[in-house]
Amino acid sequence: MCAAVVYSSFPRSDVACKHMNTVVKASEKYNLEPSLLVAMIRVESNWKTTAVSHSKACGLTQVLAKYSQYNCRTLVKNPTVSIMEGAKKLHYWIYKYGRGNKKVGLCGYNTGFRCKGKSKSKRGFFYAKRVLHHQMTLNEKIIL
Repeated sequence: MCAAVVYSSFPRSDVACKHMNTVVKASEKYNLEPSLLVAMIRVESNWKTTAVSHSKACGLTQVLAKYSQYNCRTLVKNPTVSIMEGAKKLHYWIYKYGRGNKKVGLCGYNTGFRCKGKSKSKRGFFYAKRVLHHQMTLNEKIIL
């Protein structure tokens, strides 16, 4: 996986490789494909461990502290916590909210409960498309 990240010219691929064991553990624990989690982190924070968004989402996985047991400082200072917490949240969105649909789950991870019904989130589905594109690129590099 790390070679695929490097080969795909991900920014901060050194950071991604450093935390790949945590990504794999989180993926196994929460029934996610490691390449999906890697791609999501790429879109969320570009592998910048200290990332904090304008909406106060924190860390590699850009988790909102108000919906987490961890505060922003912990999510930023501890990439392992951020990866595990992001994987936990992504699992919820894909398997509970999206009922196994990755596109709907990713949309929910990004925009919340606006991804079903009449008020579907265009922004959330654009986000999902970006993540799935990065995942596909990674998976192609892994096969090589």
